[in-house]
Amino acid sequence: MADYSKGRSPEELESFYPNEILRHILLIFLLISAVILGVIFIPESFQKSTDEFAALQTRPPWYLLPFSQLLNLLENKATYISILTIIAITFISIPFLDRKSERSLWDKPIFLSIIVISLSMIMLLGLIRLFQ
Repeated sequence: MADYSKGRSPEELESFYPNEILRHILLIFLLISAVILGVIFIPESFQKSTDEFAALQTRPPWYLLPFSQLLNLLENKATYISILTIIAITFISIPFLDRKSERSLWDKPIFLSIIVISLSMIMLLGLIRLFQ
């Protein structure tokens, strides 16, 4: 295996985690946010409706059912976007907040409870929306 650190100063070497990972996460977050904001605020450009299909009620795919149910419960787009942003930032920041050497999730009750609550809410909202 080649050693790419030879002949380089410590200033030139940059750790992959967290620097490069954070850049990739921020770029992905910005791109997904741009698409979501476009769909929410300019739906006409993303979906052309005709008279024959206007009466049909479309359902989102199964993986978007929890987010659709959350939007139906809130009915305020600004609050909906704020909640999704807070959830995304919390999810992304967990590895940066947890600096313990212990890697087992079972030994971290706060992070385990956040994950269990998040997954259960996603499943509950998805099931509610599925059977409506």
